[in-house]
Amino acid sequence: MRIHDPYAVPGTFRKAQLHVHTTRSDGRMTPEEALARYRDLGFAFVCLTDHDRVTLCDALDGPEFVAVPGIEETVVRGVYPLGPHLGRLFVRDRLGRGSVEERVEATRRAGGVPVLHHPSWRGNFWTGEWSLEAMRRLRGPFLVEIVNPHSDTAEDVRRWTALLRERPRAAAPGAVAGDDAHGPHQVGRGWVVVKVAAVRPEALREALRAHAFYATTGPAVDLGVTDGAVRCAGEVTRIRFLDRQGRVRAEVPGPEGRYHPTGDEEFVRVEAEDGHTGRVWSQPFWLEAPEPERS
Repeated sequence: MRIHDPYAVPGTFRKAQLHVHTTRSDGRMTPEEALARYRDLGFAFVCLTDHDRVTLCDALDGPEFVAVPGIEETVVRGVYPLGPHLGRLFVRDRLGRGSVEERVEATRRAGGVPVLHHPSWRGNFWTGEWSLEAMRRLRGPFLVEIVNPHSDTAEDVRRWTALLRERPRAAAPGAVAGDDAHGPHQVGRGWVVVKVAAVRPEALREALRAHAFYATTGPAVDLGVTDGAVRCAGEVTRIRFLDRQGRVRAEVPGPEGRYHPTGDEEFVRVEAEDGHTGRVWSQPFWLEAPEPERS
């Protein structure tokens, strides 16, 4: 049995923020202020995602920190600003029109990464959520924000894992966390930790596409496969290993846990917590049965 380890790539784990606003839309920090705050907190990557406009700012870029262009677009339902929000990372142009399917495809064609922001958010007069039915209609892959202070994390995780149960590995959505910060006091509530070989935009993009990252609200961990076991170790007190059907196959105390798949899990994913409010979600470790021997 082969275990597909999304973290078996060269590099080190680096913090990345994929959802933050500035004074270019409705934020209270200038682009430079927002980037400086994240840089000083040890982030290597920040994607500025102002509402319906692309904000470019490379003033703080350096060997250990880089800003990435992006946008949070409203997919209008009826009259603006009604509708859910689509994150489009690594793009420099606003689409402004088109169905969500068209926008997701256009984002990928442009070399970008689409993200469904705060799926269970009931804002915009209850038009802002991404229902599970709407998410099912989208071709993968794309990313789903499972942690956002304006959304219900438990419900967003439920929708993400429902999609995972239905899709093959090549079309499976990745799970991300984001601050959705509009002011300084909202910085540092949720982010992703990506495994990259260099602090460059293309390295971040490749890590997101390959699902070489985990979502967190605080704890830092190391994830991978060791001696045929899925392993999680770090700043956590409880570790759970779940299968494709959402069943807990093992639950162990931290700071380190290992799980040897039996073969019927289809995939194994990790959830961990630090005993306070911090939590971690891994991407799935997909299992592949060995090919039968030829006679």
